[in-house]
Amino acid sequence: MKTGGMWKMYKITNRLTSIGNAIVGLILLWITGFCAVGQNAGDNAGKPAFSFGSFTSNLPVVVIDTQKKPVVDRNMIPCSVRVLPANKTNFAGVNPCFGSVRVHGATSSGYPKKSYRISLTNDTQFLDLRKNSQWILNAAFIDRSLMRHKLAYDLFMKMGTPERPRYAAGSRFVEVFLNDEYMGVYLLMEKVNRKLFNLIKFDTNNFSHSCIYKAVDHAANFDQTGANGYEQQEPEPEIFQYWKPLQELNTFISTSKKEDFFNPTNGIESQIDIENAIDFHLLVLLTSNSDGITKNYFLARNGQKEPPQREKFFFAPWDYDGSFGRNWDGNRYPHDAWLSNRLFDRLNESKEYRKRFAARYNELRKTVFSEESLFGMIDENVRTLGDAVKRNAERWKNAINYYPDRTTFDEDISYMKEWLRKRLKWLDDEINRRANN
Repeated sequence: MKTGGMWKMYKITNRLTSIGNAIVGLILLWITGFCAVGQNAGDNAGKPAFSFGSFTSNLPVVVIDTQKKPVVDRNMIPCSVRVLPANKTNFAGVNPCFGSVRVHGATSSGYPKKSYRISLTNDTQFLDLRKNSQWILNAAFIDRSLMRHKLAYDLFMKMGTPERPRYAAGSRFVEVFLNDEYMGVYLLMEKVNRKLFNLIKFDTNNFSHSCIYKAVDHAANFDQTGANGYEQQEPEPEIFQYWKPLQELNTFISTSKKEDFFNPTNGIESQIDIENAIDFHLLVLLTSNSDGITKNYFLARNGQKEPPQREKFFFAPWDYDGSFGRNWDGNRYPHDAWLSNRLFDRLNESKEYRKRFAARYNELRKTVFSEESLFGMIDENVRTLGDAVKRNAERWKNAINYYPDRTTFDEDISYMKEWLRKRLKWLDDEINRRANN
C-alpha cells in the first residue's frame, strides 16, 4: 500500500516529469516533422526485414516515433503516435498524437518483447475504442495464442447486460512499429479508469468518493484487515488518499461473524454487488486464472453526493495471459483446479449462495459459456489475426528459449480448445456437486 508524503511527492514529481517530457517531445517532433528511422528498441532476435514504408497489414498498425531514443524501462520517453487502419500503407489523413511512452508490466518487462504504456497529452480515440489519454500495448509474449487477454475481457463483457454491465478493458489486435522497427502483434487496450466504469468525478463535497483499487500482489486475498496488496487508482493518490472504504470492506470480510456476514440488511450483500462477484468468480474459474483471484483484479465503487451509502463494490478483471490452460509463466495448467479467496470461501459457506452460484453457471452454459460460443470467439480471433501471426512468429523466432515448450500458434489454439472441453466438463460436475452438498 502506498501512502504518505513521500509517495505523494513521488507521484507529483513523476506527473510533472511526464508532462514536461510530453511538451519537449511535441516541440521536437513539431520542429523536425514525423520521421521513422532505424532504432533498436528491443531484442533484435529474429528481426525480419520489415520496414514501415513497404508494410501492409490485415490489422491496424500503431507507429511510435521517439526520435531514436530507446524505450527500455519505466522512464517516460517523448513520442508521437499514429494509428493506421488495416490495409492502409501511408500517413495520408492520419495526424500524429503526442505524449510519452514507457515499458509496461512487472514480470513481463523481463521478456524480449516488451509491453508499452502510452500517455498522450489529450484524450484521443483510437479505432473504435473509447477516447482516452492512457493506452496499453500488451505484448502477450508468453501467450502463444496472442488472445488470452482479449478472450477473457470480451467474455466478461458478454456476461453483462445494458442494465447490469460487466466492465473490462476494450481491446483490438494491432501490429506495432517503434522507430521503424517492427515489434510484432500487440493488443491495444484501454486503461482501466473512472471513465471506463462511469464513476462520478472526485468532489470534496460528496458524501463518499468514487474509488478504484488495483490488486497488485497476493496479499489482496480478503483475509486480512487494512489494504495491503492494493494500489489506489481513484481518486488520484496525489489528490486524495482514500483507503477507508477498502479497509472497512477487508475488515468486515476477514473478521465478521457468520451471522453478521450474511445479515440481509447490512451484511456482505449491502457492500458488494454479489451478482457481479459471482460473474467475476465464474470468469476466474472458467479460465483458470490462478494469478487473478488473489491479485490482478480491480475493485471499484461509485461515489455518492448524499447519504446513506447505497453504492456497492464491484470487480473487473485484469492480466489474463496466464489462463485457458496456461499458468502465468507459460507452463500448462490443470483443468481440474478450484480457485478461490477468503471472500468466496465465506460466501460458499451458504448453501443458498452455492445454489445461486450454480444457477448462474448453468444459465451461462447455455449462452456465453457454451462450447459453441467459446470456440466461436477463439475462431473469430484467429481470423482477425490472420497473417500477422506469421510475422510476429518470424520477428521473435530466436526468443523461443523463453517459453517452457515449443508450442506453435496453431498448436496452442488446439490445446486451448481441448483444455476448455475438459474444463467445462469438470466445472459442470464440480459446481453442481457443491450446490447439492
